[in-house]
Amino acid sequence: MTRALAALVLFAALPSQALTNHSGPYELQVLIGGAPARTFRHDGDTFVLGYLGERYTLRVVNHSGRRVEAVVSVDGRDVVDGKPADWRERRGYLVPALGSVDIDGWRLSQQEAAAFRFSSVSESYAAKTGNAREVGVIGVAIFPERWYPPPRPQPLYPPPPAPWNGGLRGDLKGQQRGSPAPEAEQGAPATAPPASPLARKPAERPGLGTEFGEAVSSQVTEVPFERAHERPEAVIGARYDDRAGLVALGIEVDGGAISEAELRRGAEPFPIVERGYAVPPPGWRR
Repeated sequence: MTRALAALVLFAALPSQALTNHSGPYELQVLIGGAPARTFRHDGDTFVLGYLGERYTLRVVNHSGRRVEAVVSVDGRDVVDGKPADWRERRGYLVPALGSVDIDGWRLSQQEAAAFRFSSVSESYAAKTGNAREVGVIGVAIFPERWYPPPRPQPLYPPPPAPWNGGLRGDLKGQQRGSPAPEAEQGAPATAPPASPLARKPAERPGLGTEFGEAVSSQVTEVPFERAHERPEAVIGARYDDRAGLVALGIEVDGGAISEAELRRGAEPFPIVERGYAVPPPGWRR
């Protein structure tokens, strides 16, 4: 699987939106123990079921025929430099066409990353760096690469001059001059927002966050990359929490668990029924 860091490009912000783990040809997977974690759809969002202490990996899948840059955030923090997430000013991971990339954790260097590991909110990396407001969310901004058509092959010999008809030949110079090569757009660097002051000790919140885990081997290489457009083509992601947090949102984590009200409405005064005879199998008809 290819792993590479794309170059930095600066652009403007996106409005908030519902988060789903796939959009068009792009997909986000949260892997626990090497397998995709359980996910649930609720009110337009994708929710991931996490477990305290479990290590996880993020996999970004690109089903398109064009390589893309994936700028990734966890708990509102950029996974490359750990600063507040802002796809205008942050580098991303290069995802090859029809390929994927696994992101092991918060990047420490080109050789190592600090593992993503579910923790309490107070022990999360975001809380320990000053702000736990965005804990519980993973985001990926997708930028396809700018594509230039290949240059036309040059003729072995110059074309013959146009026949002279007695007029001025000033147009000949224009015909012989080749078209200039496409010039890369040079956007003016955006001014980074001022860093927010460190908050006071965050109050204890229930649910999960992501801690700055142990160092793990994770090799990357920095390469140049030019985005095709100023805004992401897609923003995908997921929200995550433990079982209690998802149940509190009304998500049927246990696959159709019955609520207390339903249990009371369905209560029977004499629940044991002794038939004394063989019970017909499902679908049996007399």
